[in-house]
Amino acid sequence: MTDPSAPKQAHATALPDPPVRVPAGVRLIASDVDGTLLHDWQPIPAPTVAAIRDCLSAGIPFVPVTGRPLRWLAPIHATVPELGPVICANGSIVYDLAQARVLTAHTVDGAVLRDFVGLVRERMPAAVLGFETLTGLLLEPGFRTRFPADATWIDPAHSPEVRDVVKVILRTGSRDSDAILAQVREVIGPVLHATHSNPRNGLVELSANGVTKARTLAAWCTEAGITADQVAAFGDMPNDIEMLEWAGHSYAMANGHPDALAAADGIAPAVLDGGIAEVLRTIAARR
Repeated sequence: MTDPSAPKQAHATALPDPPVRVPAGVRLIASDVDGTLLHDWQPIPAPTVAAIRDCLSAGIPFVPVTGRPLRWLAPIHATVPELGPVICANGSIVYDLAQARVLTAHTVDGAVLRDFVGLVRERMPAAVLGFETLTGLLLEPGFRTRFPADATWIDPAHSPEVRDVVKVILRTGSRDSDAILAQVREVIGPVLHATHSNPRNGLVELSANGVTKARTLAAWCTEAGITADQVAAFGDMPNDIEMLEWAGHSYAMANGHPDALAAADGIAPAVLDGGIAEVLRTIAARR
């Protein structure tokens, strides 16, 4: 969900050396948003916006692929209104920014949700749940959020029956997202796909089993006649790992999560150190 309750690291400890290798022949760029395109809810830096437009002018689609829910996409559209489809909610939704409509959605099966809630209540009694749905955010009492006005608060007894869920979010008393994620995966097994997008905000995000940024991006590319080796992907966190592994050319941000860095082919500077702008400009020039 990318709820920024704790800041991500701003700068890299070291920049890539030798310089980032940039391929020719890229036909599509897929980029995470928070920590990759922009830093800590600030606007996308002007050089990155210009580089995105260079890619679009060169005929290379630029597809944001984000954990953000629908209601947090407006700033992206306002900054780069030329963009079309966005893959959001960690792959659960494809949304057309220009037309402001959902193109596809992968929701959590009702029986699966009931089983999941039962497991969590039994084995993680300190956990508090929230539900991103196609119509808004539902939160159980006690769920810590930076944007409480966004939420509708619900009785936990009603949680197993929430409909049209595209992403479940979970918190405990800890801010260690890696530790919570490991616990959630042990408790639920393959019932849902669990990940996180910030190691220090204590938020775990769960989608329908098998739904990831990579799976939805791959489906979108297949329809467009684009193969994995023609895609350049950028990301910084565990919810980007599958996408970084799938794309033919992938870059993790220098200040990203160690698992994202391990999954990528190359490293791009942190957002505040220039970010992905130079790589984008070079891709556009080599089209």
